[in-house]
This record gives sequence, structure tokens and C-alpha cells, in this order.
Amino acid sequence: MNQQTARNQSTVVFSPRVPQVCSQQPGFLRLIAGLIPMLLFSVTGSAAVAVDAEGKVKLFGDMRFRAEADNSKRPDGTTHDRNRARLRARAGVSFAPNDAWFGKIRLATGSSQNSPYETMQTVGDTADNIGFDTAYIAYNGVENLTLRMGKTPLNFWQTAEIWWDQDNNPEALAAIYETGPVTLNGAYVIIKEGNWDDDWGAALCQTTLTAHFANGLEYTVAAGGGFLDATDPDTGKDAFNSMNHWIIGGQLKGSSWRAAFDYIQGDADEENIAYVVHGRYRISETIGLRAYIYHVETYATPGDGLFTQDNFPSAEPSADNFEGYRLQLDYKTGKNTYMDFRYYDAEIITRGIDEQNTEHSRIQANFNVKF
Repeated sequence: MNQQTARNQSTVVFSPRVPQVCSQQPGFLRLIAGLIPMLLFSVTGSAAVAVDAEGKVKLFGDMRFRAEADNSKRPDGTTHDRNRARLRARAGVSFAPNDAWFGKIRLATGSSQNSPYETMQTVGDTADNIGFDTAYIAYNGVENLTLRMGKTPLNFWQTAEIWWDQDNNPEALAAIYETGPVTLNGAYVIIKEGNWDDDWGAALCQTTLTAHFANGLEYTVAAGGGFLDATDPDTGKDAFNSMNHWIIGGQLKGSSWRAAFDYIQGDADEENIAYVVHGRYRISETIGLRAYIYHVETYATPGDGLFTQDNFPSAEPSADNFEGYRLQLDYKTGKNTYMDFRYYDAEIITRGIDEQNTEHSRIQANFNVKF
């Protein structure tokens, strides 16, 4: 196997820590205090706005303002902090020229941050990299079957985005076949256009089953895999340490709660396991709680972590080699307006990989409006 990084096998034992970011970030708290009234008294929008009389062309969009504070501990024991305000704006149009064809186009702000698909823009940066994050056409003229091509959301059921970040809409050919409680997903994703070199791609497949118990509880189970075809043009070897991945997941859902998990394994010789378990509880129509526990090893997810969620702070493009937890409070302020408050805490699993910081914590407030 092509080992891309030197490794030191000393392992950090994970133990949750008391959140410290709030006390260390008075500027962050002042920012939050000033932003909450903006959302509480904001004008709510309606659902996607029809442009034509028949409703076959609709405008839609959303905007998010984020206040964020990070605290990280370096391998040498020193710490560093960061406060920042971030925003995301997206606007698009969906269209259905006839009963067999439909499509969607959406523009989004971009970012030069670590994530290659991040659409959050740091406030104060020049917003000159707005571009298409969605652009696909689809055909559903065959019963139970939908075919999509273009820059499209990945048709892959998961519970917490460790397989693939939902903001990453790849160029792909995708097929979805639904029959009763069973859904079959298949896609071929273009990871990298090679021009004169070979392209990098991935074939994905999955089967999901959603049904109900006699007492009304809904359950979903899913199993699938991803198989990469990517060769390093300089070495002629595999571009990633794990080239094949398998995932199983499940969810049990009640009227006001849900519990779920994802488990992923890559084919690297080591550092090849990832899992997340989480639960949600809706206290009322406007307030909800969430809790997540993560364990993501270095080569467990597709692309050695390049496509997984990037909510946990990281100095590297890939958000992997960590275990930690996320706590979240959701609050719906009105129709199509809501906010959430999150706390992330993580430690690396194996020291000596990419000189990653050993401990991270992040506190985050998101203010969202959509139409």
C-alpha cells in the first residue's frame, strides 16, 4: 500500500472536556448578542417562488450568517484562538419543461478556506468566487426511475455526513430506483478531470429500506459502497490509501425523537474505521436538541477524508483522524427562519499525521433565512 504520510503510533485517548471557548471569547459573545435580534425580528419568506403561471419555474434561495470561535492546542502544547463571522448566500431556479424532465441551477458564495467545496464566505473577504454549486438536469419518464446528470447532490442516504459532505455536489451521473419501501442508488462521480492524464472517478451504490413497525415507529436501514479509480500520475500508484469503502447505517424515528448511526470501513491496512452515532429530540414545535459522537480514522472515508464533513476545525483539507462530539440546540423563529447553536469538541486519534493540532473546540451560532 502507498503510505502517503509518516506515522507515529502514539494514540490520544478521547475524554470530553468542559467547553472553554465561551469564556475565552468575549468578542464572540458580543457578536452573538447583536445578531440575535436581527433574526428574531426578520421578515419571513415563503416557499420557493413560482415565476410562471403553471408553477414549472421557481426561484429559491437561502442565506446563513455564522458567528464562530475556535480554540486549538498545538502538538507543542501551545494554544491559539480564532473569532470570525461568516456568511453564505445561495440563489437558484428549478424548472420542469414537461412531465418527464426537470432540473435545477443554483449559485452560491465560495471560500478559499481548506475545504474545496466550502460555500461559507468569511466576512471581509472579497466575494469574487461566486459560482455554480448545483447545475443538473434529470429525467423521470420511466416509472419509479430518476436519472440525473450534472453537478448534483449525491444520491446516497446517510445520517451525519461522514461519508460525504452534503455541501459537496459533485459532477456525476446518478440513478435512483424506488419501489415500495426499497430505494436503489447508483452513481458515477468525477472526482478530478485529468485532461491528458487519467480522470479520477468513483462508482457508488447503495440499497435502503424504510418501513414502519406496528407501533408506528419508522426505521431505515442502508448498506452500500464506494469504489475509487484514481492513479497518481507521478508515481503510477493508487492516489489514496483506501480505494474501496463500505458503509452501513440505520435510523429509528419516533414522533418527537430519532436515533441513528453510520459505520464505514475502508480497505487500507490501518486507520480504516469511522462511525458516528447520534440522537435528536424535539422539545416543542420550535425547540430541538441534538447530540453526536464521532470516531473518524485517517483513511476510513472516501478520498482519505477529502469529501467528509468539515464542521470540526482542522488545519488540513481533510477532516479526519479525530474523535469527539457535537452538541446542538435548534430554534425555529418563524416560517423559513431559524437558528442553531453548536459546540464541537475533538482530539486527534493518532499523533504525527500531517502535524495536526491535538485538540480542537468550536462554538458556533448559525442564523438562517430561506425562500
